[in-house]
Amino acid sequence: MRSARLAVIVALVGLALSQPTVSWSIAQSSSPAPSRPTRQVTDITGRIVTIPSRVSRVADPWHANNGMVLMMGAADKIVATTLQARRQPWFRKLFPRIEQVPAAFDEAGDVNIETLISTRPEVVLMAYGGTVPRWKTTADAYGIPVFMMPNTSLADLKTTARMTGDVLGPRESARAAEWIRYFDDNIRRVTAVTSRIPASERPRVLHTATGTILTIDGVKTVIDDWITVAGGVNAATVVSNARPVGMEQIAAWNPDVIIVGTAPNEENRRAILKDPRWSQIKAVRTGRVYVNPTGVYLWDRHSAEAALQVLWAAKTLHPTRFPDLDLEKETKAFYAKFFNHTLTDAEYETLMRATAP
Repeated sequence: MRSARLAVIVALVGLALSQPTVSWSIAQSSSPAPSRPTRQVTDITGRIVTIPSRVSRVADPWHANNGMVLMMGAADKIVATTLQARRQPWFRKLFPRIEQVPAAFDEAGDVNIETLISTRPEVVLMAYGGTVPRWKTTADAYGIPVFMMPNTSLADLKTTARMTGDVLGPRESARAAEWIRYFDDNIRRVTAVTSRIPASERPRVLHTATGTILTIDGVKTVIDDWITVAGGVNAATVVSNARPVGMEQIAAWNPDVIIVGTAPNEENRRAILKDPRWSQIKAVRTGRVYVNPTGVYLWDRHSAEAALQVLWAAKTLHPTRFPDLDLEKETKAFYAKFFNHTLTDAEYETLMRATAP
């Protein structure tokens, strides 16, 4: 009997050494861990995902959605994040503890599975663009629920906010609903004007990363959606984000407006203005090359600040049609309401220049 008990203990110790997170409760107690109340939620793929009734530990491999969780007042629930989210200057300013949260996910979304397991997440909030990450099978084996949400349009963004709130809890769900109402109000406010703009007066807008590595954001994207809402037309006819194109294609599109949306935004904008290859592009000749604002995350992407992006884009593309739109006032009110931060004038300027606070 004694030798049998010893064999069990040795086996458990071996399991604990090889799988520290999963075996933690077993190693600490000889009795089974008490079962926790659970609930079921349905993700965008139609999968029914079982999660704790009260979620307190979240892994978020989606750079932008970390900011959504922060907006809902639940950043303290993030136990695993991405390198990019952890590096965002405004995220660090508003939630300094993000620097201590393990970055289980790299820039490309690949996972260090050992790091992920060690953080003991109760759910992983995952962007779904039609494919399931390779590491999901391992997460399933360790009993880590993966909840997937859509990420290709402004409508998807609102769905993701609602779903994130549903997973996090009643308080966060109410916050998500409040944000969605605000976002919808901004879209209605803008489209009340831009819907009346004739096609001939809608500028062709090119959204790009840099002037040297030509990656363009095309149609069927969040970016395409807000360009349309703001009264523009996406100059790029390629499909999806970050599509490589040649300078000959840029010249053929000959956009009226160029928006630079990748850090360091201002350096990239200046590079375009100084590069002789761009000199004959209409947006460069007319001085309509702009830096896209950046804050907790990139305003132009699948982020909480997309609610401000539609206002900024409308004012930028059609300044005379929105004379009463005070973007500084709107931005300061948004940060006070949704991020509990009172922006100074200087801080507002850093958002507009996409620089660190």
